[in-house]
Amino acid sequence: MKTLPPNTAALIRLILRRDRVWQPLWIGSVALFVATTVATIQQLLPTAQARLHYASEIAANPVILLMQGPAYGDSLGAAAAQQRGAATMIFAALASVILLVKHTRSDEEQGRQELIGSAAVARQAPLTAALIVVLVANAVLAVLITVVCAGAGLPLSGALAWGLLAASGGWVAAALAAVAVQITQSARIGGSVAFTVFFVAYLLRGVSDVGGPDTQWLGWLLPTGWILRTHPFGGERWWVFLLVAAFAAALIGAAYALSARRDLGAGLVPPHPGPAQAAHGLRGPLGLAWRLHRGTAMAWIAGAAFISAAIGLGGHSAIATFGQSGGLDFWAGRTGTDDPAEIFFELIVYKLAVYSLSLYGVMTVLRLRSDQATELFLSGPVSRVRWVAGHLLFAVAVPVAVLITAGLGLGLGDGDFAGGLAITTAVLPGIWIMVAIAAAAFGLLRRAGTVVAWIALALAVAVEVGWEVGLVNDTFFLISPFAHIHYSADFGLGTLSGLTLVAAGLVAVGLYGLRRRDLAL
Repeated sequence: MKTLPPNTAALIRLILRRDRVWQPLWIGSVALFVATTVATIQQLLPTAQARLHYASEIAANPVILLMQGPAYGDSLGAAAAQQRGAATMIFAALASVILLVKHTRSDEEQGRQELIGSAAVARQAPLTAALIVVLVANAVLAVLITVVCAGAGLPLSGALAWGLLAASGGWVAAALAAVAVQITQSARIGGSVAFTVFFVAYLLRGVSDVGGPDTQWLGWLLPTGWILRTHPFGGERWWVFLLVAAFAAALIGAAYALSARRDLGAGLVPPHPGPAQAAHGLRGPLGLAWRLHRGTAMAWIAGAAFISAAIGLGGHSAIATFGQSGGLDFWAGRTGTDDPAEIFFELIVYKLAVYSLSLYGVMTVLRLRSDQATELFLSGPVSRVRWVAGHLLFAVAVPVAVLITAGLGLGLGDGDFAGGLAITTAVLPGIWIMVAIAAAAFGLLRRAGTVVAWIALALAVAVEVGWEVGLVNDTFFLISPFAHIHYSADFGLGTLSGLTLVAAGLVAVGLYGLRRRDLAL
């Protein structure tokens, strides 16, 4: 490390110490996701004929092409990579953006960088340390995915290509975040810009795949298009990873150049002066929460409208064809349904809604720990409960708005808006349980509450995935709140009411604990 800025190694050790839980958790979660995907595909598509039908007909559906990308083969590994390869790339990208921003601009906003800079630390050392940790973490993820897939009997070359596919998403996203935090005025905006650019590029890649040969050129203009054209298990294109590496290196070089031109705690784009007097609606806890969360909330609602409309208009036909092919016979037997296509449709909606919105809810609650205005806000005539209530309202209400939007979008295909709303809104109490667990953990456990909240969400997802592939029995599955709103479960108003009451009780416990503990976050 002699060529690195002075004391970069010490900062790397500090980051690893701070992220001793988060790094293994997100890497292990993605690796587990890949393992369960391979196991599920082995059950769903056990024969070469079923996989050939999937690759030639199902994967060619416009909605599948848009959201997952094309299939590059009819082998077991190719089917698994087509279904979940893009998801692993997006998960790695999201984690990389969060971690890179956390250890750069977020630390600046909280005063850590100023304290570190008072020692013998080079100006570029924090950025260098954060990049090294995030890039290496993605490399570790690539190794784990390779081991998981090879251990399941898949070809080693394809397994390595899938691992590098996921890691490439993380590397590109980290480089985008490194540039964004130099330009924008805050860590929150920088992270949002970086992931938005990545995800928009991913959707444009989908447009190029849907358009066929006439629009293939568009995918080659985008790094996300390069990554999904590496063909895991379908004649791997190793040279494409060189393009990804060169693109990430160019962005990182630009980030260093921009970093040298800005002041600590400020972005290169100057802030626009606001009005001398705040609007009346912004002069309270709810107004502050609205100001902080409105952009994210609108993005979630817009994303739900886009994805649900795509599924509603084109997803039914693909799933109906898949159900008739016999590829869902295992899934139908596992869930006890007579209509494989319908249960699989509910599965897709369920996965997109429950996992993503639970993630949003937990992140919204835990944002209370990084709220810079807390001390100033509470120095006035504002109680802790009112301060927390504004954030909790968004954690609870935004999923409602997103799921209503999604339900209406699902009904665009057949006009069954009531059915679409019934599918989406039924999962709300389960999401609220995860939000309530995060609120209780934050109120009772201070810093350890963050760890508890994320572990609770990871365990709930892991238990459910384990149950779906037959590794977890029915009794153990019931400890997860998702078990009671599962798409295969027969639940009624009593179950939903009970879950809602449990969520309310957990929130009350968290608020009680917050009122009695020291506010050191």
